[in-house]
Amino acid sequence: MGKIIFWLIVFFVALLVLRVMNMASARSRNGRSSARTAKKDPAMVRCVNCGVYLPRTEAVQGPKGPLCGDKQCLTDASRKSR
Repeated sequence: MGKIIFWLIVFFVALLVLRVMNMASARSRNGRSSARTAKKDPAMVRCVNCGVYLPRTEAVQGPKGPLCGDKQCLTDASRKSR
């Protein structure tokens, strides 16, 4: 009975060590990736006409900056640029 308890303790300690190592590597990966994304353009931009925040990939580039793509914003921006 004592051997079984000993090996169970060894097994759970080994699992604990592996988990701590995995968490440390995940933290270092997240730290490096967040440093890389901080240097890039922000993922969200603000419409210069109505002020709505939207993803950069969905923004339409207008004469004065990004627009949300709403019909009203696009027509207002085209009137103002004339």
